[in-house]
Amino acid sequence: MNERTVARRYATALLSLAEQGKAVEAVETEILQIGAAWRGSADLRRAMTHPLISPKAKKDLLRQSFAGMSKLMGDFLDKLVDKKRTTCIPDIAEIFDDLADRYAGVVRMTVESAVPLSDAQKTKLHGKLVTLAQGRKVELDAKVNAELLGGVRLRVRDSVVDGSVAGRLKGLKELLTSTMR
Repeated sequence: MNERTVARRYATALLSLAEQGKAVEAVETEILQIGAAWRGSADLRRAMTHPLISPKAKKDLLRQSFAGMSKLMGDFLDKLVDKKRTTCIPDIAEIFDDLADRYAGVVRMTVESAVPLSDAQKTKLHGKLVTLAQGRKVELDAKVNAELLGGVRLRVRDSVVDGSVAGRLKGLKELLTSTMR
């Protein structure tokens, strides 16, 4: 079983436990902080994956590093140490974030444009996206990507709608090269 599949199972179990404890938002905040710390600290990754460091020492390190975390999160991290799955932490954090958004009825979207969008454009786009999202709450993140040349590219989870000039040129290039073979 690949690591991403394992991470999804752990994230789903964590969401279930968080739902039972009515602490989805708090757990989401904690797991995102832990995931960011994991990605940002080579020392933490080395310590948690070192075969000569005992599981108890690893658990103690996590509890000290993330003092103030909930009992639920502490127990969850202990389970990851016991099962030798601490390397899944970043994927668990990412997947949990997505699952928690779905649980809360939130759709996160990223729009990229060649130039910054005005507030009026963002508001208009947000309104249209809320309609497309069937009334669910939409969180829109606007980014500038000069490589697009013009137009916009919209990302929703793993889906991309490319209405950019660069995307159209790429499609035209692929069409021309495939017809010339």
